[in-house]
Amino acid sequence: MGKRVFGSIDSFVESSETDLKLGRLVANFGFLRALLRYAEFDEFHLFCPALDNLKLVQRRLEACVDDALLSRVVLSHHLNVPDALSRTDFSAFHLGDWYWYLPKMARLRARHASHPLPLTAPIHSLNGGDMFDKVAALTAAPLRPGDALFCTSTLGRGVVERHLDHALSSGAGNRPACRLLPLGVEEEYFVRRDRAACRQQLGLEAGAFHLLYVGRLSPATKADLVPLLYLLARLRLEAPRVDWRLLLAGGAAASDLDNLRQAAAELGLDGAVTVLGPVSDADKHALLAAADVFVSPVDNYQETFGISIIEAMAAGLPVVASDFDGYRDLVREGETGFRIPTLATQPPRVAGDMLEVLEDNLSSLLHAQGVALDMEAFGRRLLELAADPALRRRMGERARAVALAEYSWRAVIQGYDAAWRELKREADAAGLQPWTGTPRPDMRDIFRDYPTRHLEGGLALELTALAHAVLRGELPMPATYAEVALLSSGELLSHTLRTLLAGPQTVAAVRSQVQASLAVAADHVDYQLGWLLKYGLLRLLA
Repeated sequence: MGKRVFGSIDSFVESSETDLKLGRLVANFGFLRALLRYAEFDEFHLFCPALDNLKLVQRRLEACVDDALLSRVVLSHHLNVPDALSRTDFSAFHLGDWYWYLPKMARLRARHASHPLPLTAPIHSLNGGDMFDKVAALTAAPLRPGDALFCTSTLGRGVVERHLDHALSSGAGNRPACRLLPLGVEEEYFVRRDRAACRQQLGLEAGAFHLLYVGRLSPATKADLVPLLYLLARLRLEAPRVDWRLLLAGGAAASDLDNLRQAAAELGLDGAVTVLGPVSDADKHALLAAADVFVSPVDNYQETFGISIIEAMAAGLPVVASDFDGYRDLVREGETGFRIPTLATQPPRVAGDMLEVLEDNLSSLLHAQGVALDMEAFGRRLLELAADPALRRRMGERARAVALAEYSWRAVIQGYDAAWRELKREADAAGLQPWTGTPRPDMRDIFRDYPTRHLEGGLALELTALAHAVLRGELPMPATYAEVALLSSGELLSHTLRTLLAGPQTVAAVRSQVQASLAVAADHVDYQLGWLLKYGLLRLLA
């Protein structure tokens, strides 16, 4: 069996922050670490969009993987993708999101690949006003057998399938496969921590009944938590013997934190509700260990999976969550927790008419405000759990077992790897397909009127006095921007200059001589000549 090579034009690292709160960023970097640890590839080729990003990826990986794993990682730049596609038989080429790079990679593959390869990508949020355009661009791309979207939830897959049905209703276009593959959580979430010690560490009341919510504290992008505050106020009246406490942790705008604190104060919940806002990973682990029940009344169509649910399950908590989006897959009713029924009402038609124009967060908020949880059922389930510690323990242990078996990154990556092997076989069986689409317009042709003239083979060139001074070592060679240097080399630069030492020559003659000496394409030589003209080391002869 040949070498298995993984590739991606997505580095999976977008931020230098180590405490990433946005679900997509957490999932992408968690996926990368798990991929390196658990996937059975001989090499991992990551093509980064910029040199700064390449260095960032290098630092992040050095901090979290050992040298043996790091030795199998090949970091490169986007500019090297065409050459890599022509030289490498990739077993899988996976991207961090389906709509940004996947259509572009399909076109690059059609133009440059010398071996069939499957293109895959996960879904994330699916409710944006531009979804129609994104899906249309995807289906218009030259997708091939073996290409697939990895859908993190059953309901998310249904949304994608309906979008694809709509985009392909005219009969034209290509449809990727849709595979159901979840996200995972890191091993540290499964570490058992002492509840009493964590409560003491966090300054929480030892004998209280603690409900915990972890997630973005945003009604526009995650969940409206004010109905939960009203429910808590009612439960305190109905079951006064229970010392009800609610902990709210997660990233938030200052205004959202203020609104929650004000609502809690108006309901007389000052001592019962703690709005923590963003917390460190260490504190999040302590909160999960300290809590009795995890609650997540998500009402937002932006949600597709629900990584916080899996984190809570891994920590051994029973979960009470809305019967909505990916939560339906994650929470097993009566076994690992309870799902609270939801009812949806669409906002007035104007919100739909303006979907493509409205700011995404506003559109998400308008639609989420039409999603109601059955608060009576929510209250009954919390009362049931508050009254039955044995039920909490039983559900928590079952939740932990399910998370370990199905949602640890080790288990998830095994599923990914099996899918990639199957998809690679499909791609190989189908073979390569010549590019038949409309090529992109050439920049030179589109902007042909902008410059006074273009570099052509018949133009004559000669060295300037500056070039001679540089060659004699009297002046430094002008520095090349780091990204531009990827299209050049010191050898190409010096060889081009020395070719002209004998005297004036045409562009075609210089090109021919340099190509005869170096294994370099003609357009690289021309680009080098243009750079030398730009910096005044060459001049044109009339």
